[in-house]
Formats: sequence, structure tokens, C-alpha cells
Amino acid sequence: MEMIPASIHSLKRLYATIAGAGLGLLLILCLHRYPGINHDAILYLAQGLKHRWPGVLDHDLLFLGGGQEHYTLFPWVLGQALRIAPAPGLFMWAALLGLLIFAIASWHALKSVLPPVQRYWAWIGVLCLPAQYGVVSIFSYAESFLTPRPFAEALCLFGLAALARRRFLLAAAVFALAALLHPLQSLAALIIVWLWMAIGDRRWLNALWLVLPVFVLALVDVRPFDGLLRPADSLWLESMQSSTQLFVSHWQTNDYKFLLLDCFLLALAWRRRQDAFGSWCRAALLGLLLGVGTSLLLVDVLHLVLPTGLQLWRVQWLAHWFAVAAFAVLMFDHFGARAIPQAMLLALVVQLGWGESEWGWVGLAVLYLAWPWLVAEQRARLGALLGWLFGLMLLLLLVSHVTNELKWFSRSHFRWDMYPLDHRLLAFPMLGWGLPVLLFELWRRWQCRHQVLLATLLLPPVLVMAAMRWDARLPFHRLFEGAAGKPHIFGVDVPNDALVYWGDDSPLGTWLILQRSNYFSASQIAGQVFSREIALEGRRRLQRMAPLMADIQKCLVGDMDMESRRDCRATAESIHLACADAHGRPGGTRPPDYLVLPFDQGVRALGVWTMRDPYTQSSVIDYRLYSCRELSFTMEAKQ
Repeated sequence: MEMIPASIHSLKRLYATIAGAGLGLLLILCLHRYPGINHDAILYLAQGLKHRWPGVLDHDLLFLGGGQEHYTLFPWVLGQALRIAPAPGLFMWAALLGLLIFAIASWHALKSVLPPVQRYWAWIGVLCLPAQYGVVSIFSYAESFLTPRPFAEALCLFGLAALARRRFLLAAAVFALAALLHPLQSLAALIIVWLWMAIGDRRWLNALWLVLPVFVLALVDVRPFDGLLRPADSLWLESMQSSTQLFVSHWQTNDYKFLLLDCFLLALAWRRRQDAFGSWCRAALLGLLLGVGTSLLLVDVLHLVLPTGLQLWRVQWLAHWFAVAAFAVLMFDHFGARAIPQAMLLALVVQLGWGESEWGWVGLAVLYLAWPWLVAEQRARLGALLGWLFGLMLLLLLVSHVTNELKWFSRSHFRWDMYPLDHRLLAFPMLGWGLPVLLFELWRRWQCRHQVLLATLLLPPVLVMAAMRWDARLPFHRLFEGAAGKPHIFGVDVPNDALVYWGDDSPLGTWLILQRSNYFSASQIAGQVFSREIALEGRRRLQRMAPLMADIQKCLVGDMDMESRRDCRATAESIHLACADAHGRPGGTRPPDYLVLPFDQGVRALGVWTMRDPYTQSSVIDYRLYSCRELSFTMEAKQ
């Protein structure tokens, strides 16, 4: 008789686990949609292709002088995977795998430091609330495109959970594996881990002695440790400063706002949570200050090469992860204590901090800190009135957000494939986080039959809809990636060692479609922090291509009428400069062998690739392949 209740209890727990995991999957599919092969995924595509077809991309700017691919195992893994699956499908499903592993690791880490209900609130926060850090227009944890960062971050979170359970050998192994995939993200996480261990046991401060062997290696000029004492020269420094994320003093207002808000939330959790989670928030706050402060001194002031490459400000990825979880936990504490006005105020602070305001949230944050003194128990009515006011302000912000998104949706002709309105609405932090928390609390309070209705009638169809919407590539990007691995798409044989300039400042066409070396794009010089040769050669190639790039950009502007667009072309001067031989200017650098231009240059092209709308079959864009030398000669003869 005793086994029946126990079995029923186990069945209910299993059912709740499945429903909770289903809600988490729904949040990933809704809020972390796949944008295609873009951002840093393009660079990792090239690194994978270099391992897949050795020798073909050796002349690519990305790999001159040894780039960042030498410090990670991921390109080799990706190269082996490209032998099995084509790039578009591989990058899409591997990106989803990275998101799922990150979500599982986040749950595992939160489970080790938080009580049951609080950990789920925090997990929803980690999946739903803004994940941006550093230069927030560039970086976020749990990226929805394929890079090694989500996998390395997940491993770091697994390692954090192992440390919280005092399983030190397992943690060391997991962090070592994370470092093989992405050493910079792993080093950033280890700063916080080391501080957490030092707070618990001061003997861990002796780890600082490990700096001495590094100094010795720097003194005897062993690469890359020699960069610890060597500042970048003026040319290299000037080139690196184009990558604004490397220099904290070059960040924008929005970046500092996120940084300060993280410090605010971590400090709150540290002071108010006297438990394991509070201890980790304390270490995260100290690690954030240490990483950003060290980067300011060694990089922005001293311009040292190795610290610039280490990018110690990346410690913010884990600090921000803790800050987001801290917000959710603090909200749980307020609701548990029925301190609704304070909960509304904190929600308003982070909504403004992560969204609509630059520094207006700071005043409200000060009010939140002063709340116990300003609104004492005898002023309960004032507190309730302020709570309603804060709630109304949140509602007005939501209405403004919805109105603005509907405006952009209408400008996209109400096409869901052109403007994902559902995703954009959920991007409002307090809506994207509040709805799942509400569903979770309803589940906890409802009777079993209502839980069954919620999990069987609502969750599955919404999951199916979210899965269908997860691939959020724009129609143009779908067409572009559909031509992957077709080097003869222009009807001519482009030699394996050719340098191709694809004229939209993206190397994706050259790498993904032609599978050849790309001549120049702004994204290719991302590795200049690891290689002076990339920085200097990138400057020379930019000088050569800048006028042509300006002409191409002028012809691609959206407000140009059809006749002007049809007649638009690059000037003869910009073509001559781009295609001048290596003995000419600028700097004696080799010119590209081929140009791919998105317009008719008025000269017979070697081949044309017409991208057509799959629904109307109308031409979207015509790409034309030209021999750089022949085009320059022909245009010179015409003059």
C-alpha cells in the first residue's frame, strides 16, 4: 500500500520535469532564433574550411601570420564535421545543439547554488533576459549562431557546478576541455572561480605565484608570452583600435550602462543573500571589477600586446550571467515577502537599464536602495501607491514598445519572414521573462488536472509553432546559403589559389559558395589582435579597396530609384586602384584576382549569378564575376 503514493509522487515529478524542460525549450526556440551563418560564425566557417580543404585558403587575410585559430581546437572539429555534412545544415543544427547544452549547463549550475523554486525563476531569467555584455552590440552569452563560445561557456558552467559540489578533479577536467574550445571565455570564467575559491580559503591566493614563470617566459621572448611586456607599435595599435571591443575606454554609453547594472545587481545579491549563491555573486562582482580594471590599465593605458589578446573584460560574460540570475532571485524574494512595490521598482530599474533609458534608471536604483528608509512600515499606503505607479510606468513602456514594433511590422508589409513580430514583442525584458514565470507559478498552484491540460493542450502546439519559427534567416540569406559549395556558380573555373573580393564587405560568398580565399572585409581583420601581420596587411588592402567599397555601398543604398540603381557602377579610378599590380600602389600588396560586383560594370562579365525570389521568381540581385586585371585594362582602354 505504501508503494502506490510513492509511485504517484514519482510520476508527478517526472511529469513536472518534462513540462519544465518543455517550457525551457520553448523559450530557447522563441528568444534565441537562428539568424544564419553570420557574425563570428562566418570566421569559424573559414577556419573549418581551411581544415577541410588544406591549402585552398592559405592566402586569405584571416590566416596571415597565424591567427586566432591556433589557440582553439574548434576549427579542427568543424573541419571534420564539414566532411560529413554541408555547411548550412551543420551550422544551423550545431547552433541549436550549443543552445541546448548551454541551457542544460545553466540549470545544472543554478541547481547547485539555489533552492528548488528559486532556481527555476533564475533559469528562466538566464534564458529570457538580455544576454549582452561587453560591447553589447557584438557579444552575448548563449549565441544563437555557431561558434565555440556557447559550448565553452556551457562547460564552464558545468565546472562551476562541480566546484559547488566540491568535485575538484571533475571541475579541473571540464575547465581544461572548455579552454581547448575557447581559451578566452574559459580564462574569464576562471578569474571568478579563482576569486570564489580564494574567498573560501585564502591559500588559493598563492596561485598568483604562477605569474612568475609567465614573466620569465616573457623575458626570454617566448611567444606569445613575450607580449606581456611588449607594447604594440603605433601602426599595430592604430589598426587594433578599429576593434572597439578591445579597449574598454572606447566602449559606448550602452556598454557602460550594462556594466554598471551588472555591478548593481551583483552587489544586491551579495549583500542580501547569505548563501552559496550570494558567495558566487560576490566573486562575480570582484572578478568583473578585476577583469575590466586590469584591461583598462594594461591595454588602454600601457597598450601591452598579450593582455590585449587575452581580453580580460570578457569576465563580464559570467558576471552578467550571475547578474541576470540575481535579478530573478531578488524578484522571487520580494514576491515571497509580498513586497510588491519593491518588486515593481526593481523591475522598472532593469527594464530601463536594459532597454529604453541611458542613465534614468540610476535615479530609480538609488530610490530602490533607499526604500527601507523612505517608505517605512507606517507609510504602507505610500508604498502601495508607489507600487501602482511603478506598475503603470512598466505598462506604459510596454505599450510604447508594442506600438513601435507594430510600426516596423507594417513597414515590412506584415511579412513575418521579414520582421519577426512575435520575437520582437518578447524582447521586452519584463514581458519575455514575466510570462514564463507566470506560467510556472500557475503550474505550481493548479491541481493536477489543470496541469495536464496546460502541458498537453497548450505546450505541444506552441512548441511546434516555435520550432517552425526558429529558423529566422531572412529570405535573402536563405537563398545565399542555398548556393553553398558551388564554386562554379558563375560558370567559370576559379583557381584554387585565387584571391576574390566579393563586393558587399562580407567574405561569406567567397568562403561559403566559391570556397576560395577572400581578399578583404572588415570582419577578416578580427584576428589582428593576435597577429601584427594581419593588422598591417589589412591596412594595405583597405587602402587599395576603400574607394571601390565606397562605390559599391553607394549603389546598394535602399532609397535609390530603379533607374539610378540600374545605371550605378564603380568609377574607373576605384577599379584601377583596386586592380593595380603589386609593383604599383598602395604598399606593394597583391591585388585581388577576381571581383564579384552586385551591379553591371558596363563590361562583359566572366559570369553572372542571378538570385531569384523563390515565390515570384523575380530577380533579387545579380552578382557578376570579373577578372580584376581584365576589367581594369578594359576600362582604361575605354577612357
